[in-house]
Amino acid sequence: MRLSRRDFLKSSSVALGAMIVPQVLLRARPARADGSDPVLVTLFLRGGADGLNLVVPHGDPVYYAVRPNIRVAPGSAIDLDGFFGLHPALASLLPLFRGGRLAAIHACGSPHDTRSHFDAQDFMEFGAPGNKTVREGWLNRFLAAAGLSDPLSAITMGNRAAKALAGPSPSLALASISDLILAGNATARRPAIEAMYASSGNPLLSWLPTTAFATADVLATVSTATSVVYPNSSLGSALKDLAALIKANIGVRLGAVDLGGWDHHFNESTDLPLVASALASGLAAFVQDLGPDLDRTVVLVMSEFGRRVGENGSLGCDHGHGGVMFALGGGIAGGRVILAGDSWPGLAPANLFEGIDVPVTTDFRDVFGELLTRHMGLADASGVFPGYALDPARYPGLFV
Repeated sequence: MRLSRRDFLKSSSVALGAMIVPQVLLRARPARADGSDPVLVTLFLRGGADGLNLVVPHGDPVYYAVRPNIRVAPGSAIDLDGFFGLHPALASLLPLFRGGRLAAIHACGSPHDTRSHFDAQDFMEFGAPGNKTVREGWLNRFLAAAGLSDPLSAITMGNRAAKALAGPSPSLALASISDLILAGNATARRPAIEAMYASSGNPLLSWLPTTAFATADVLATVSTATSVVYPNSSLGSALKDLAALIKANIGVRLGAVDLGGWDHHFNESTDLPLVASALASGLAAFVQDLGPDLDRTVVLVMSEFGRRVGENGSLGCDHGHGGVMFALGGGIAGGRVILAGDSWPGLAPANLFEGIDVPVTTDFRDVFGELLTRHMGLADASGVFPGYALDPARYPGLFV
C-alpha cells in the first residue's frame, strides 16, 4: 500500500508528537545533569491499595477483630518496630527498611472525602484535592518552578504521560527505550522525513522531526544492559528502562511509573500478595540496579486512597480514606513507620473517619512538598499546590 504525502505527514506526526511535546520546539536544550542532580520517581498504585494489609498495625487488636478473613494472619507480618509489620509479600523490601533506606508514612492521603477512583487520582496527580478546575499536574508545575525545560527532564514509562506531568512544561512518555528505534532503514529515511515535514508549510511540523530526532539521538546512547535480574513483568521492564535512563546522566530529574491491580473488593487474600510481590521485587531490583545513583534518587510509592478498616462480604475491602505511602532512597531517614505527631490514630470506630476508615493525619501535599523542597531543592514551592500553603511544620520528616 502506498501512502499519500498527506497521509504520511498525518501518521508520522502522531508518532513523533507522542514522543515529544510541542513546547520544546520553542526552547533551546539546556545543559544536562552531571550525575549529581537529585531525581524523584513516583510509582502510583492504581486502584486504592490496602495500606492496612501492606503495613500491618499488628499491635492494634481491632485490626484482627474486624478482618477475620482478609487480615494478615497473626505472627505472619514481618515485624518492623513492635507495632507495625510488612505484608510477607513485601519481604524483599525489609533489607531497605533495616538499612535505613525505606520509610512508610501511614494514615496518609487526601483530605477530600471522595471514594471515586477517578476523582481521587486526579486530585492527587493535579495536587489540588476537591478542585476540578485544576488540570495541570503537580510535577509539571515543579518543572516550571525549577526552570526545567528539556523534555528529558521528566519521563513517564508508559504510553502516555502521567497526569502529574500534564501541562505546558515538556516531558516524554516512552513505552520502552527500544520502541524509539525507527522501523526500517533509519539513516536513509531520516532525511526524507525531515524534507517532507519542512515542505509541509506548517512551522510546527517543520521543526518537529529535527527536535524529535535530536531527542531520539540522545536516548539512543542509553544502554539498558545490566547484570540485575528484574521480574518478568510490565513494572520490571519499566523500572529497568528508568534505571538505565537515570544512570546514563542525560538529564532525567523526574520519572513516573504505574502499577495497577490494587482494587481488591474480592478475594484480597489471594490477589493482594501477587501485586505486592510484584511491587517489592521490582523495587528491590531497581535499587540494586541504580547502585550509587540511589543516593540521589528518591522513589515515592502512592495510591489514591486506602481501604475500609473492616472487610466486606466478598472477602475483600471497599474504598476507604487514609492509606500508606513508601519513600525510599537518597537521604531518606528510613527504618521508620512515620505517623503525624508520632501517634497511631487507632482503629476503634470512635477514632475513624466516618466511623469506618483510617483517618488522614498526613496530607499528601505535605509529603510532596517536603520532597520538592528538601530533596529536589526547590527554593519556592508556593505555586505548586493551588490554594495550599506549605508549612515545614507539617512535613512528615522524611529527612530528619
